[in-house]
Amino acid sequence: MEKFIQISAKALAQLRSGFNYFLEEKVQANSTNLILFLLSFFVLFLLSFSLILGFPNIAQILIIIAVLAVVMLVLLVGLAIYYESNRHLTKGHHNFKIEPINKSRIRFDLIQLDKASQKEFLRLIKGKRVNQRINFTMGNKSGDSANHKILFVLFDELLVGGIQDLAGERKQYFFDLLMESFLMNNAPLKASTLKTSFSAWKGDQEKINSRNQRKLIKQMLRKD
Repeated sequence: MEKFIQISAKALAQLRSGFNYFLEEKVQANSTNLILFLLSFFVLFLLSFSLILGFPNIAQILIIIAVLAVVMLVLLVGLAIYYESNRHLTKGHHNFKIEPINKSRIRFDLIQLDKASQKEFLRLIKGKRVNQRINFTMGNKSGDSANHKILFVLFDELLVGGIQDLAGERKQYFFDLLMESFLMNNAPLKASTLKTSFSAWKGDQEKINSRNQRKLIKQMLRKD
């Protein structure tokens, strides 16, 4: 009995794997495939149901199936349009939640952002992706690494939950957002530099320079 169960379970697992592959790679590949699959399934169901009930003639069955199929098709196309519109709505947005900030009170002068960069920064804190990258020019004696660290402090104060506990894919999404949204003194941010600077920044939280940077950012966001 145990051997039978194991063989049956293995066969079922292979069947489920093949079915999942069909759904994910073929049916869900695009909206048209999904509509055709659901419509075919619906028509097959109606046909089977009608045959079981036993209609007087085949013409009645075909008429009912045709009417219901048209209704089903209209509903499916409507749903496809709705979900596709949702995809377009979220296309220009990032997936991080921003703390409530009074945008009119932000002191951009404290981080030396020009007018164009200020406009793009406001897009970011509204949950939108920037149209053109923000040129982050602020620096101090530590050079580029300080720029990165101030940027980390900024987002640690901006994002709900902060960024210190980010890990795995979530941390990579954050790095991607920075690289898509910022220039560092007119130069693109590099993934390797972000990773190194992020690790160093997390270990420097108790240092005086880090405390001063956080104080500056809180003043900039009017969180002091």
